[in-house]
Amino acid sequence: MFRSAHSFVFRSPTKVLSGARALENLPVELAGMDARRPLVLATADLAARGMERVMTAAFADSGLTVGFLAGVPARPDRELVRDLYGLYRDRGCDSLIALGSGPTPAVAKALNIALSGKPEDLEAAAAGALEDGRPRPLAAIPSLDVSGYEMTRYAELASLSLTAPTAIPGLLVLDRRTVPAEDRKTTAAAALLTLTQALEALLHPDRNHLTNAYAHGAARFVMENLRTALKKPAEGKSRLALANAAFFAQTAFDNLSGGKIFCLGLAISRRCALSPGLIMGLLLPHGLLMEMDREEDPGKDLLLAVGGMDDHALTGKGPGVRKAVDRVVELLLELQSLIPEYPRGIRDIGLRRDDLEELPDAVGEVAGRGTLDPSEVRYLLDKAWETRF
Repeated sequence: MFRSAHSFVFRSPTKVLSGARALENLPVELAGMDARRPLVLATADLAARGMERVMTAAFADSGLTVGFLAGVPARPDRELVRDLYGLYRDRGCDSLIALGSGPTPAVAKALNIALSGKPEDLEAAAAGALEDGRPRPLAAIPSLDVSGYEMTRYAELASLSLTAPTAIPGLLVLDRRTVPAEDRKTTAAAALLTLTQALEALLHPDRNHLTNAYAHGAARFVMENLRTALKKPAEGKSRLALANAAFFAQTAFDNLSGGKIFCLGLAISRRCALSPGLIMGLLLPHGLLMEMDREEDPGKDLLLAVGGMDDHALTGKGPGVRKAVDRVVELLLELQSLIPEYPRGIRDIGLRRDDLEELPDAVGEVAGRGTLDPSEVRYLLDKAWETRF
């Protein structure tokens, strides 16, 4: 149940351009913000896949001067941000474009925080004490390989976890060219991370009508498009839907907080070589069942999001969570059949049983976490350790 049906706060400051040739509208949007010299940040991998040429073509007739830096590492640190601070000022740039997911938006957010004041503001943002500044225009063009933080107030650097509401990109641009096909494992991991954020938002004690709407849309997009994206990666419509789903889920997440499954998945991934989204998939059925006794009307919204209208219409009051969990397990088993290296359980990912003892404390290191009960985290880990799908 909602804590209040009439009093809640929701924030989504991002303007979204999504669909055919959305990228060609980016120069117009930047010009409307008096931005004429954007600096594009990307990883070397995206540049090698031709995204620099795509961006150059989009800006060809715009009259804007574009700088392109394709060297963002997988684990950026504050020294990189300080170097980019000088580069941005020396080249006379006036805006930022984060091309890709994961480390690139994190660097762009951190750089924008520094540019809004001074480089030392990064430490204030890490302490959660940064006052609202006047950020430069920041556009995000994420790929499918999302971290869960791209369109949120959070940014993870190697040595800092930053939090600043003004860090959220003001513009999101998505079209089929900006979300190139990924391998099945990468696509599945990103989609499961998005699904986890969405379903935990639907069960969050502080949820409201708008977080529910965003979370529901995210879950439906994942359930309706993931299989096609895996089996027909060249089909761009499904990839674009998954990219939109990530934005919906991250917006709900940013207005609430991370639940047990999301936080635990990230904490475990830092101790093994498996993507956090795949770990969250293994934890998700157990985490959803833990929530069954908390709901006055168990699983009503959850089943509608996961199973769709047909499941919702055929299921009476009461077993909604159980039915929703069945649908998640069915998806998980299908993904494991399509991705041979996807482990069958938590015990198969390279952890020892002794490692589980450290994880309840490690969850506290995750940005955007909510208030988590260590005993519940231990229970969830024990259940997941015992089960193979």
